[in-house]
Amino acid sequence: MNPKDTIVAISTPVGEGAIGVVRLSGRDALSMAKGVFSPRSLRARHTPQRLYYGTMKDPQGNTIDDGYMVYMKAPRSFTGEDVVELYAHGSMVVLEEIVQALVSLGARPAEPGEFTKRAFINGKLDLLQAEAVIDLIRAKTERAAQSARGRLEGRLSSKIEEIKDTLMELAAACEAELDFAEEEIETLPTEELLKRVSSVEREVGALLATFREGHALKEGVSVVILGRPNVGKSTLLNILLKEERAIVTPQPGTTRDFIEEVVSMRGLPIRLVDTAGLRRAEDPVEAMGIDRAKRRAERAELTLFVTDASMEGGLGEDLSVLLALKEELRDKGFIVVANKMDLVEDRDDVAREIGELFNGFRVVFISAAREEGIEGLEEAIYEEVCAEREGAEPLELIVSVRHRDALRRCLEGLERARGCAERGEPREILCVELRWALERLGELTGQTATEDILDRIFSTFCIGK
Repeated sequence: MNPKDTIVAISTPVGEGAIGVVRLSGRDALSMAKGVFSPRSLRARHTPQRLYYGTMKDPQGNTIDDGYMVYMKAPRSFTGEDVVELYAHGSMVVLEEIVQALVSLGARPAEPGEFTKRAFINGKLDLLQAEAVIDLIRAKTERAAQSARGRLEGRLSSKIEEIKDTLMELAAACEAELDFAEEEIETLPTEELLKRVSSVEREVGALLATFREGHALKEGVSVVILGRPNVGKSTLLNILLKEERAIVTPQPGTTRDFIEEVVSMRGLPIRLVDTAGLRRAEDPVEAMGIDRAKRRAERAELTLFVTDASMEGGLGEDLSVLLALKEELRDKGFIVVANKMDLVEDRDDVAREIGELFNGFRVVFISAAREEGIEGLEEAIYEEVCAEREGAEPLELIVSVRHRDALRRCLEGLERARGCAERGEPREILCVELRWALERLGELTGQTATEDILDRIFSTFCIGK
């Protein structure tokens, strides 16, 4: 990637559309655009931020399309460079012809995310904001879009900067003691130092606690529905989806393969997977479905294990199956869903017995047939997914493994710094640990990010953004 190049790409999705956009960025963007676009008005001066109507032609003078052009002069543009956007009819053939015409004039096809990377390099966005761009594009729910928008506006960045400012003051105070040891300057008492470091630790820990929810909001959560045949798995799926997606019959083994759909629960994108009933199957097709169900559970974050609360003496086998699954899937979450409570006469006694039988598992009682207890189940799913959440603002969630790992390393540095202060170790060591923590925070916003990290992040972007 050469930042001196003028780059070009189609910025609208592949396929037919009313309008398509071709974007140029770089020092020669305007001159190259003038080589393709001829405004209808002879008085057009290509004033920045003004839309002009005209004709687009290739270098041989052949007309490609009529459309519009807008010029955004550096630094008042998305990338911080001269940017030109050409608007034509949304045919991929037309848009590709415009791109090829600009390439023939010297433009280079943009790499994935190169426009946003240039915005980062030119100081228009920090790294958290740049990542939020692609998160906003890929948001699967309204709440996910709001979270990404908040990060794009710099809310998380502001929080990180507040923490950095506090750490910077601490580091500066400690280093001043070392630099001016022979002069009579006021030193920071150990008690006050410990208090401030502990305060920063709590702030970093609070951000870390938002990871499970933030990651779920960004990536979605896979929830598998398991259980024996005819316990109501497919009925439950239909209710949660609010549509008749799965076939429901009294005949056991109706579901042979898994059915997967996405639903929003409290703004979280949940990928629900209905599976074949767990039993010994003689039918080879059904047996394959059961095997796939177990493999699918291995990849899921949460399993809803559905039982028939109206069965007499049949829940012991369910418990055996559940315990075997728990042994195989040790790091996975489980919720026992006791269905068909509408068929139970003494609900209190049955609920108590089931609770005792499945002791150690979270149990939710529902009636899928009457759609009772569904809100409680959705609440339980949300709490299992976001168990570490402790009241952080929705727009200050950390969403990626990169964010989590940087904050973890920062926290480790703070813990070591606190240990140094508690043990009365030399302030030189304390300063090193505080600087370490500061550098980890700098990785979040991109101030200390390596080229390898930047390449990995922007390679996930779509071309044209």
